[in-house]
Order: sequence, then C-alpha cells, then structure tokens
Amino acid sequence: MVGTDVPILEVRNVSKSFPGVRALDDVSMDVLPGEVHALLGENGAGKSTLMKIISGIIPKDSGDILLDGKPVHFSSPRDALNAGVVLVQQELSLVPYLSVAENIFLGRWPRRNIQVDWNSVFYETQELLERFGIGESPKTPVGSLSVAEQQMVEILKAVSRPNLRILLLDEPTSALSEEEVNRLFELVSEIKKTGIGIIFISHKLGEALRIADRVTVLRDGRKVVTEEAQKLDERALFYYLTGKAVESLEMVYETDVAEKAIMLSLENFGVGDFVKDVNLKVRRGEVFVLFGLVGSGRTTLARGLFGFERVQGRIFLDGRPIQPKSPKEAIALGIGYLPEDRRNALVYELPVFANITLAILSLVSRRGILRIREEMTLSEDFVRSLRIKTPNVLRAVLYLSGGNQQKVLLARWLARRPRFLIMDEPTRGIDVGTKFEIREMVRQLAHQGLTILYITSEPIEALEVADRIAVMRNGRVVRLFESAKNVDKTLLLAVASGVS
Repeated sequence: MVGTDVPILEVRNVSKSFPGVRALDDVSMDVLPGEVHALLGENGAGKSTLMKIISGIIPKDSGDILLDGKPVHFSSPRDALNAGVVLVQQELSLVPYLSVAENIFLGRWPRRNIQVDWNSVFYETQELLERFGIGESPKTPVGSLSVAEQQMVEILKAVSRPNLRILLLDEPTSALSEEEVNRLFELVSEIKKTGIGIIFISHKLGEALRIADRVTVLRDGRKVVTEEAQKLDERALFYYLTGKAVESLEMVYETDVAEKAIMLSLENFGVGDFVKDVNLKVRRGEVFVLFGLVGSGRTTLARGLFGFERVQGRIFLDGRPIQPKSPKEAIALGIGYLPEDRRNALVYELPVFANITLAILSLVSRRGILRIREEMTLSEDFVRSLRIKTPNVLRAVLYLSGGNQQKVLLARWLARRPRFLIMDEPTRGIDVGTKFEIREMVRQLAHQGLTILYITSEPIEALEVADRIAVMRNGRVVRLFESAKNVDKTLLLAVASGVS
C-alpha cells in the first residue's frame, strides 16, 4: 500500500524536443513513498526520454522536477545518484567475473584506512541478500547466475545505496520467464515496504497491472491518464495506449495466393526453456516478419536459428534438415544474421572495407594473405549500391552514423550471398530517412529472391515491409497473418500484448 499522499518525486509540465521530434509535451506525474508507479506507452511515446531526464542523462527543455518537495536540477547521472535517484536499465551493467558482493559495492568500497574493508563488503551483502529473501552467496561470481538472478543483483546494487529515494526500472522482466518474474516481483514488493518509490516501465500490460499501485500512460509524448491500477484492466489500458477499442480491431484478412516454394520450415521448434512449439513456414523470396514486444522471444528464436543457442525440434532449409550448432555452421549453410545490437557485430576501429569483407575473408585472400585491393574494390561497389555515406572505404566505422553503420553490416552479409537472412530490429536507433532506405532495400532484396526473416517491435514497420506476419508472445507464436495488406497496427499490438 502507498504510505502517504506526499510525493517523493514530482514531474511538473516537463517538455523535451529533439530535431524534428517533440518527445515530451507538458508531461506531469508523481511517485509516492512505497509506491510502484507503472509508466506505459508504445515505442516512441516518450517513456525512455522521461526516464533519462529524471536520472540526469539528458536535460529537459522546460518544466520542473521536485524531490521531497524541493526543485532539483540534475546535470549528470552522478547528480541523480547523489540525490538518491537510480535508473536500472535493460542492459545490465554487471561485471561477470566479479562476485555478487563486488558488483554491489563496485566503485564505492567501504574502507578501513586506505584498504578495502572486505569483511564489511561481504557482511553487508549477506545482510542485504537475507533481508530481501535471496539465497545466493555474496561470493558467487555474477557470470554464473541466471539472467533473472543478475537482474536482482542489479536492483540490489541500487537498493544498497543508503540514500535511495526513487528506483527507476526499465523493462526489468523483458528476458525473464514467468517463474523468474514472480521472484522479481517478490523482491519489488519487499523494496516497497522500505518506503522507496518505484517507477516501473513495461510493455506487458498484465504485469504492469499486477505490480503497480498507479499507472500513467503516455501517447505521442503526452500524458493520457494517471489512474489507480485496481480501477483498470488490460482492455482499458490498451484503449489509453492506442486510442482504439480492442473490439473494433478485428478485420477480414485477404490470403496471399502467390504460392512460393518453402525456404525455411520449423517443426515443434524451441530454444532453451523459453521459446517452445514454434511451427512456421517461410517462403522463398518473401519478407516474413516476426513481430512481438520486448521479451516475447523473437531474438531468442533468431539466435537459435543462427547456432548461438541450444534448440529442439526440426529445422528444414530449402527442404533439407539442418541443425546448426554454431554461427560458423549456420553461415556455411547460407544463413546470415544482423543482430539486434550492431555493436556486437561491427569492429568499430576497422575501416569500412574490412568490416564488409569480414564474413568472406577466404574469398578475398590467397594462400592466407588478404588481397586488400580486391577487398576495397568489392566494398566500393556496396558503398555505391547501398548509398553508404562515407568519405571512402578507409574510413573507420566508428565515425559513421548509426544508419550507415547498419548499411555496412547489411553489405557484409550481401557480400556473402546468403540464401536466408535474419534481420533483428534492423532500423533501431537510426534516423527516419535511413529507416525508409533500409526498408526499401529489404523489399528489393526479397524481389531479387532473397528470403528474409525480419524481426521488429514496431507495428508500422512490420506492416510496411511484410508479406506475412507472425506474432510472438511469451516464447510462442500466437497468431499468423497470411497477408499484411489489411492488418491494423493496433490489432498487432493487441495480439502481442495479449488483449486480443
């Protein structure tokens, strides 16, 4: 229960604009002691911008932020931390080879004279673990823990700060199973009892209603509503998120009669303990979109196909059974993969040409020696055809824009001439113009015969690029649209969030 009606944190009429975009428009909300306040909205609604402002990552253009009734101005995340405002982001910032205790106290070691007081580090961590009912040893290396356990360590790292007043949790359940979510929610419930205020961001409506005391919904940078969670249900939330009622979304769908040969077939396919019972057929030369919200299992499925993860079931590629046990095997079979985070695939210090030829080194070398001139000539062709903006192919990828970096990664796989290309969120973090170019390229590549599995959480993007769409939720494909022609974006979101 909320302990008092006096807010710890108040956001008053905050606005923020970026070039060409008004990310936040006169947004207000507050957080009470011992409250979980869920902040919901579609992608681009302004949730992340607001969290970055509250945590000192970016400045606001106008408006006020008050902490315990006093105006505060955070010029950096350190300012926010010193004031007791901590943001726990989706991407965990733990050091895997250090212990739980070392991660929790990293950068703020208790000291005795000039030496780290290790007895205090491990004793205080043990007290913290026991206090919140977590049975791990303080000396356990974080790298040996599950994702859910690492998430809890990250949260305890924030809770261990003696001045903590506001805890911001950005999609904390995105990679967790149902059982792991239950454990995390038990931890959050215990944290509430200490009087700390919590802002909880999620795409999962049911989870938000389950954990939250109040809910605020943003749409297109504006606040739509703040309401007590017990007065809402998923359908009401969905209406606030999209402006449409679920009942109005069902339509008659046209079937795509253009039958093509099957390139990829999955039968009772699963990855690890999360993705299960997936049955799909992807046709040669089509853009098959796998749509789902964060944590739905889309990326896990892709990683399984590319040999990163242990899989179950059967995979057929062009009619032949395959079972790639590593990315090397997947590449040899004619599969390419653009990962969700290009930072995991590009070598930023290397020039454009070296990044493009990275997957075909055996084809541009003779007797183990790379033929640089051949690499550069091939790369220059891709720079022209994909309209990569760079002074020359000698330019380090580090200095290119995000969109052009993504084009370099696409060029790498096109140079390999794959039969089947997986593209995971290929337009994330790039400008609108380059997004349009990449979608146009994807359609052209499919027209030329390349089969593409296109993964996205953006409904408009899914509809613009797809021949067919499969929607994933909780590790399973829950609906298949045989044609994208008459599908409403709001229906996609309804299916993905479980309200239709």
